[in-house]
Amino acid sequence: MLFGGSTETTLRQSKFVIVGAGAAGSAAAKCFAAANCAGQTIWFEQHSEMGGSAGYFSRGQPRRTFDAGATQLIECASGALQERLYSLAPAKDQAPAEQIFQKIDSITQHWPALARRVVLHADGNVVWNAERPPTPSEQNDIDRLKKFLGTCAKEADWMWKLLADIPRFPPQNFRDVLRALKLFLQVPLRKKITFPYLFLASARHMMRRHGIAKEGLADDVIRGLLVDTTQSTPEHSPWLAAAMGISILSRGIYRCRKGMRAYFRPLLSSFEEHQGSYLPHHQLVRIETHSDGFLLSCRNTHSGDVIQYLATESLMLNLTLWDLCGSLFPENDPVRRTRIFQTWKKKSAHERGWGAWAVYALVEDKPEWDDGPLFHQIFPSPTEHPLLQSSLYVSIPARDDPAHPAGQRVLTATLHVEARDYSSEERNLFTAQLVARIEEALRSKLSHVESALPATFAKYTGRAHGQVGGFPLTHRNFMFGAPPAQLVHPINKRTKLLLMGDTVFPGQGVVACSVSGIVAFERATNLTFASLAAKHFRT
Repeated sequence: MLFGGSTETTLRQSKFVIVGAGAAGSAAAKCFAAANCAGQTIWFEQHSEMGGSAGYFSRGQPRRTFDAGATQLIECASGALQERLYSLAPAKDQAPAEQIFQKIDSITQHWPALARRVVLHADGNVVWNAERPPTPSEQNDIDRLKKFLGTCAKEADWMWKLLADIPRFPPQNFRDVLRALKLFLQVPLRKKITFPYLFLASARHMMRRHGIAKEGLADDVIRGLLVDTTQSTPEHSPWLAAAMGISILSRGIYRCRKGMRAYFRPLLSSFEEHQGSYLPHHQLVRIETHSDGFLLSCRNTHSGDVIQYLATESLMLNLTLWDLCGSLFPENDPVRRTRIFQTWKKKSAHERGWGAWAVYALVEDKPEWDDGPLFHQIFPSPTEHPLLQSSLYVSIPARDDPAHPAGQRVLTATLHVEARDYSSEERNLFTAQLVARIEEALRSKLSHVESALPATFAKYTGRAHGQVGGFPLTHRNFMFGAPPAQLVHPINKRTKLLLMGDTVFPGQGVVACSVSGIVAFERATNLTFASLAAKHFRT
């Protein structure tokens, strides 16, 4: 028996165990399928659906499907990283990537209180789109913004190419050091020379160099893009990370037809078709150091039964450091005394993620709207509550997407807030103010409105305080300052504990978490994503 009571306990053993079916865990599982190692792998998830902070849910009659959190993907063009991962070892009924990934060609940004609206285009153009003409100051900001976006696109291009080669930071063994040196050799010569300066510079420093002052239109746009990507301010965002975040539109933002389920479900099908064992409704409650590996205790959330799993070679955890350093390991477990665990504990104690306030609704479709997927960013009015003084991200699927009924379109809107508990009065007030902000900007009415608070995400993802983002990408968390992602078993040195997700390098977003999952797979098997891709795409 375990944890008291009369619950029966069984034990299963596997070379590889994956915990969590978010973007990172799903990427690792897809790699195991492509490497024909899925049959030696157990993968479990505490919920019925995949995705984690990028999950989805369905409601009502007629049925409508909402993306719960993350709604956008990048690196989905033919041959790009996310497209290669999706297309690797495809499931039998998997739709081609070009039928799933729908490119968003522009972002419309609204300042309803200022009667201001601009459109950022993928080609770097910035177009004033309000009923009144821009002031000289606003036009000057637009001109400077165009130049700065072009600089970010050029600066980030070589870094996106390096990301496709799956970097590992911080390096933790000789293989990682060799990988870092190999990637550094690919850096353009001019960037090699200026790398120390580029590495230490902040986004704010580079903005000043381009004449972008605080509290203007251009500052608002860049600050909003950084909150969505680095989860940090221009003052604290490392320039290299900021350039990648600001350049995502020019790099290509995509929305999945039928939502994020259309991306995650084929990854699961591929894993199962390659004899992988996937177990939903299994909640991890304890990890113990065992002489033969790591012993996991999982509770079936339906039956209450506790099942024990023994990971003999690699345990891959799609968990945050806040949860891992909590009570998962017993107080006297030898893992807690290792240097790596102490580093995790110290890092998680000094960092705090952000919470999300989400609004889900049906929005009245407008004939003048584009047929394709729409993405809006809406800035607050000074009259809104102080806790809502952040830009609101609104994502709407394409007109013909089966996610919504005809004549209406589903809408997911998310806002960064403090990760804490909120009262019912705050919930009603904040939701009403956000709905008003959306309706004023889009000039369309919302119906069937629902909202999700940090507590909602805490319940769904299991993350402490509902922190849906990882560590902000400041210099102390970037590249060599990132938390280590590998811990060697303190007794059995051939067994590894590998971390994935947005609290380890490379950072935020689905593509970043996917890279962390690929890195975990590579460390677990000593195979490479490049070799898998070369084999599968050649055949």
